[in-house]
Amino acid sequence: MKKSLTIAAILLCALVDAAFAAGVAEIPWNESNIQTLRGFDKSSVDALVNNLRGGDPMHAMVGGFGWYDLAGDHHYELVATEDLSGRAFFDYLAIYGQDSAGKPVVQQWIEGDAFGTDLSKVVRDLKHDRKHELVIPKVLFSYNTSQTFTWPAVYRLENGKYVEASRDFPAFYDKEILPALDQDISEAQARTDARSRPQDVAALPTMKRDKILRVLGRDPTAGLREAYQWMNSDDRQVLQCAIVTFDDIGGHEKEKRAASQALERALDREKAARKGG
Repeated sequence: MKKSLTIAAILLCALVDAAFAAGVAEIPWNESNIQTLRGFDKSSVDALVNNLRGGDPMHAMVGGFGWYDLAGDHHYELVATEDLSGRAFFDYLAIYGQDSAGKPVVQQWIEGDAFGTDLSKVVRDLKHDRKHELVIPKVLFSYNTSQTFTWPAVYRLENGKYVEASRDFPAFYDKEILPALDQDISEAQARTDARSRPQDVAALPTMKRDKILRVLGRDPTAGLREAYQWMNSDDRQVLQCAIVTFDDIGGHEKEKRAASQALERALDREKAARKGG
């Protein structure tokens, strides 16, 4: 009896989810329906998203979601952060729209890192022209899910797809990103640090700042001098900063290889230390 009730409950939930998904799918995603669209809850969006995945057995967990007129044309898209790992990392940003027949479709998936659930930090109108850009946390390097280092890339809409266009948004970086990084660098340099190499203390924010300066075209070799210093460190994060910088600038394969070999030695020392050796 209990088993029958459990199966019935599961079937009922599935029917309810299908009904919610159908509700979202059946109305036009336009200005006149925006309040109705915003009234659908996460379970409705989750049902729609997974219905669009067809027979894929991997469930997409929805984090944050919202309805946006991305192109400024009074037609709305559903933007959602999604996780496929079951661990709520939300490393994907998905954009859904309606085709010419009014059928919901996946327009684009963009991989980033830990988007979270707050889309106000991701979907932005940076030029105040009613067209939305996306700020995507792109991975610089990663050891594991808890130690991933990113920089904020800006994507803009071109011919119905979002493409990376960070260089065209210097005001965003000058106002919101670079001052904070400069502050992080100053504070790191001012702290008393146990490491014997003071140039290592601010490596992470310096690497991120220099990446942005290169992207903006202000200094194509920003960070190269620091990378030569970092490659002589025995700190794994600092060595990764050197590797990323050499790789991004290009033309320094010998130095990148030396830093990579130093990183392997540093990781071996860490493993030995954990084993008590």
